[in-house]
Amino acid sequence: MKVSVPDVALIMVATAIVICSPILPLFMQARPQVGEIALVVASPWGDAAWIANKAGVQEVAPERAPLGVLVALESPESVSQLYAHGAWLVIDGKRVLEICAI
Repeated sequence: MKVSVPDVALIMVATAIVICSPILPLFMQARPQVGEIALVVASPWGDAAWIANKAGVQEVAPERAPLGVLVALESPESVSQLYAHGAWLVIDGKRVLEICAI
């Protein structure tokens, strides 16, 4: 069986889509608004609690995940400040609270 270059390219693109599919909905969510709870996700070598502290937002959960913390967005600049201090993602935290039953 001979595999051509277009077949290999198609297989690679399909594989990338399958691997990225669980992550894509995170990027497609609406940005959390002021007064809402947000999940701040940091890099594996970063510290989400430090990022939240430097951005001036308050943690709201009694527990922390290894790569993230739940925070209350207090001003319109909160999300921008979180990204400026190294957050990888700032996503809707209400779903996380529902799933974890906090």
